[in-house]
Amino acid sequence: MNTKYIDEGYPLLYWAKLIEAICPKCAGVGVIRGKPDHRDWHASFMCGCCHHSLTSERDKWHGPLKAFGSRPCSRCGHQSVLVSLLFDQPSQITSKHGHAKCPECQSLNEIELSFSRTAPTDNAVDPFFGLELALKEPTRHGVVWAYSAPHLAELKAYISAQHRISAQEKWSYFGRLPQWIKLSKNRQMVLKAISKLERRLTAYS
Repeated sequence: MNTKYIDEGYPLLYWAKLIEAICPKCAGVGVIRGKPDHRDWHASFMCGCCHHSLTSERDKWHGPLKAFGSRPCSRCGHQSVLVSLLFDQPSQITSKHGHAKCPECQSLNEIELSFSRTAPTDNAVDPFFGLELALKEPTRHGVVWAYSAPHLAELKAYISAQHRISAQEKWSYFGRLPQWIKLSKNRQMVLKAISKLERRLTAYS
């Protein structure tokens, strides 16, 4: 039977009001309840196992960080000695300075770093705390993930559809999915991964 899915153009943050995530303290599954509005951005996390809690007002980012720094060479004055580093989590950062060789004279320079939030290659972290998502399943092409039951159900409906009507909004979640997940030849593989995630849903969703 032919099925049709109409993309309403919602961005990923539309589903960020409820997120199942891995607890940073006990590695159990907890829930994030958030308000992903840039004018009123806040969230809370509660672990269903150890009851560890987080709030966006109190707690810092737990996820990947990008470090960048630039300065003129201290020896020859070359203008651009650059450092660019990625850290999986803040605990890996041991210094606010990095080191890089000057491309001109090869002397080693110490460079002060600036840090910014980023995401892992598979993007499977929450947008509030950077916690690993509980609903993620690897495939031979990449990781299938979702925030919660409503998000997963919408993804399943999209993947199952033989006819998809795309939204015009450039920030549409479905329009920005990796190409491999949208290919019809990968449909059964992706649906199999989604079925595994459905079995792992908690009562929170």
